[in-house]
Amino acid sequence: MLQNNHTINVKNEVMRFLHVGLLCAQEVPTLRPSMSKALQMFVKKDEELPPPTKPPFVDEKTMQLHVLSLEQGDSATTANLSHSSFYPR
Repeated sequence: MLQNNHTINVKNEVMRFLHVGLLCAQEVPTLRPSMSKALQMFVKKDEELPPPTKPPFVDEKTMQLHVLSLEQGDSATTANLSHSSFYPR
């Protein structure tokens, strides 16, 4: 019984972390919580969280990411992602 209760608590905590992560990644910056507000969301577990908006750049029908074509002179920036693998000697 105790293990089942612990599993439920861990699941709820993971769901809360994902929810806050979605709030922090909203497309419109003014909808994102400040860092201090995000930290409060983690600490105050009884506080209800607002629903996040749709994720940016995702087509709901195909679940494919949209690739933005940037013209020269646009003020938008592009983030790069790299993957590193580490192996023991």
